[in-house]
Amino acid sequence: MKKITQKVTRSDGSVIRKEKELRYQLNYGIADLLNQAVLTKYHLPIHHCNPGVYPDYIALNTEKAKFHLTSATAVGFYSYDCTFDKIDGLYNAIYYKNKRLLKKYKEMYADVKFVIAPDYSLFDDVWQWENDSRLLKIRVIMLWFVLEIKAVVIPNAIYISTEKLPKYLSGLEECTTFCFSTKGQVRYAKNRARVKETVKYIVDNFYIKVILVYSACGKDETSLKLFEYAISKGIEVRIVDNTLRRRNQSRIKEVQK
Repeated sequence: MKKITQKVTRSDGSVIRKEKELRYQLNYGIADLLNQAVLTKYHLPIHHCNPGVYPDYIALNTEKAKFHLTSATAVGFYSYDCTFDKIDGLYNAIYYKNKRLLKKYKEMYADVKFVIAPDYSLFDDVWQWENDSRLLKIRVIMLWFVLEIKAVVIPNAIYISTEKLPKYLSGLEECTTFCFSTKGQVRYAKNRARVKETVKYIVDNFYIKVILVYSACGKDETSLKLFEYAISKGIEVRIVDNTLRRRNQSRIKEVQK
């Protein structure tokens, strides 16, 4: 970026030239992060994830009291977008380089060991620029958690038409672990098919070892059916405990009494 200076008059009356903070003035605060990353041909940061240990609990971004429920709790963003992508949300704090908000989020997520990449809503029937914007937000936030929190960031599977997956998952090829959410995906055949398509694409194209699952089903077997292809290829599939899973499994046990 071209350097631009301006004249500044000191208290003693002397005049000097001072460099302008163009990134701040032009809302390019994310450049500080992106300049530390290697980008794909789609200009998305390349991400590496090959953990030796895995989360045993997923606390939602809205469950702050549970961020450290276990020694291996992961923070996941499996809630409505408005809970994390808002005016004073993390992405805007990064984008506008808001020091107050960045301090708040750094304190909020301090010592979090695992983070699941934000589950921004992506659709086949919206404007391409809207999906691309949300895709960039995902990668910027992932990068922030790696560089600022030093957390292990696990990529989140995206459910979108298969022809778009090469772009939307680009830069994650060397990740050996992915997280899939089956919440809201089990009831309808169309949704189940979309999950299975993503499972097959990742298994066939990535060096995947472990699939983590955020499930709200009362019976784990219901979610596991969506990952039969991965299991048949020797991929380990782990359903990770969470609040909704505990609640729904408890309800089933009560009914069975």
